Amino acid sequence: MRWIVLLGIVVFVMALVVVPVGVTAQNSAQTGIQVGVVVQGADGQPQTFCISLEGESPNGIDALVATGLDVVLETGSLGSAVCNIAGDGCTPPGESCFCQCEGGEECAYWAYFRLGESGNWQYSPVGASSYPLADGAVDGWWWRDGSDPDTQSLPVVPFDEICGAQSGFPRTVTDGLEREVTIEAPPQRIASVTLGSDEILLELVGPGRLLGVTHFAGDSDISNIAEQLDDVLRTDLYGDPELLITLDADLVILSSYNNPAALDQMLDADVPVFALAEFNTLDDIRNNIRLLGLATGEEARAEEIVAEMDARLDDIQARVADQNPVRVLYYEPGGISYGAGSTIDEMITLAGGINVVAEADLGAYPMLDAEFILFADPDVVLLGGWFSGDDDPLASFTGDPVLGLLRAVENDRIYVVNDAHMSTVSQYIVLGVEDIARALYPNAFAG
Repeated sequence: MRWIVLLGIVVFVMALVVVPVGVTAQNSAQTGIQVGVVVQGADGQPQTFCISLEGESPNGIDALVATGLDVVLETGSLGSAVCNIAGDGCTPPGESCFCQCEGGEECAYWAYFRLGESGNWQYSPVGASSYPLADGAVDGWWWRDGSDPDTQSLPVVPFDEICGAQSGFPRTVTDGLEREVTIEAPPQRIASVTLGSDEILLELVGPGRLLGVTHFAGDSDISNIAEQLDDVLRTDLYGDPELLITLDADLVILSSYNNPAALDQMLDADVPVFALAEFNTLDDIRNNIRLLGLATGEEARAEEIVAEMDARLDDIQARVADQNPVRVLYYEPGGISYGAGSTIDEMITLAGGINVVAEADLGAYPMLDAEFILFADPDVVLLGGWFSGDDDPLASFTGDPVLGLLRAVENDRIYVVNDAHMSTVSQYIVLGVEDIARALYPNAFAG
């Protein structure tokens, strides 16, 4: 009996997404009606799109395809079914369009909703192609997975919130190099060539709008998103202008330290390039998040990310406010350290510590010798190792006959830090601040 019930569910779901053969998407740059689309895949991260459509009676499939997401349709004698959006779902002909609804007790599929006048989602009783869209309508597509008890339901996002953030296109945004960059429409194919922008953009726009990220993004030693890249099309980008030109991206994100000749070559090829330039303070990171929000039409989400950063920093500082300040040395094998004017120094300060390198006024990026370290005699030493290539920075440090005399070594207060948290220039920097605070004041985080 169970398989009969499940078969009925599958047939019903297929009816919801079947569309007539020959339906095509309208160009999102055209004018006519304007609608909002909310898409939430298996990662639980909703994406919003403000879509302009024209033509006679555009429908939900037109709007979905016009988002620019990769949509897989299966076409048959009765029409086409939505099998896969942005990598979530099934991929014919190698598998059935509803391959996750063919047995067992649970079923996962793309469910179609419409935002009703009451302000709540209404599960559509008919297919997306059978419902003509009106100006100001909002459609929702939700990867509905009955096997996941923790799945997040589709959030209600009103039309004014979706299109209010994205309606100001074309727009001109001044990038980090003080270049005025004109962006014609909210970019849907974004290529990121810096790890910092990889991390910002994945949270800002979701994987569906990321054409590619850097090869560093998959290295868990330095990347905070290494386990979140399954739905990103390419994870191998670097500053090769010839490669970037061939991507046909709507927007390429570079940094000021990328090869200037590569930037010129891409501009000569009319590649839309947006550059970030400053990365030395948390305010620089906040500014870069906001700049990318403007460039992508996601200003509201950018402000949410900044607010989430600041709320977490406020919590950390509240926890350590009454602690006696601890003197700290951040050290990488070979003598590398960081003083005033670096993000490391700001992180130590926000965590309630005193940076002995800044205290000695040695500059932002000094090389330290054993004599200085012995003289400073910090309470705590934080060790980074990835950039030095040292597989065991703790053994290297404590095994040194001179450095082994430090008070921090005697008191067992040498900590190997998470390099991905400490080296980042994205919103994940708050994790590094918390790591430091927990090392300096473990009692403040008890429980």
